[in-house]
Amino acid sequence: MGLKVSVSLEEIFELRKLGYQMSPVKVVFKSSLSSLKLSFLEIDNVLEGSTMTVPMWVANVLAKHGMVEIFKEGFDEEFFRSVAKEKLLRDSAMISQLSDEFYVHLIDFLEKKRSEAPSNVLSRSDYQKVHNDAQDLVSIRIRKLLHYARTYSDASDILPKMTLEEKMLLQSLQKLVQDFTSSIFEEGA
Repeated sequence: MGLKVSVSLEEIFELRKLGYQMSPVKVVFKSSLSSLKLSFLEIDNVLEGSTMTVPMWVANVLAKHGMVEIFKEGFDEEFFRSVAKEKLLRDSAMISQLSDEFYVHLIDFLEKKRSEAPSNVLSRSDYQKVHNDAQDLVSIRIRKLLHYARTYSDASDILPKMTLEEKMLLQSLQKLVQDFTSSIFEEGA
């Protein structure tokens, strides 16, 4: 007897966001600090312009208070490259490769763009473009997952290119499609 644990897609997103918030990131201090205590982290005698590696959640708290600038590789390049690739493959059943943490980074990216949007017209326009591109990317990929959810489709070629969230969605869709078709075509259903 094996123990079977069912985890929802929402729980997977939450766990992956938690992992993302714990991942290390470099910050650059905007001003000197003599002493700062934040949960388990103590920062003493930091000079303006110095860098430090801290968990993402700490970096976000410090950035919110204007103490640091977060130094991380931009997700925007990966995002726009992924959108372009997926749009090129729009009419194909093939999907492009996404990084394992793509959707976690996308959520963070959209939140940052949304928070910048109220400040000026250019930021609002930029957010709207990014939001629309994100919706296009997700819609195209969902349509392709629906194709592979059919009972006779073989998804083995695309599985390595899918994120964990997409694999879970595909598994759920396959089960729903199988249940639906079974209820129609099997006797006694």
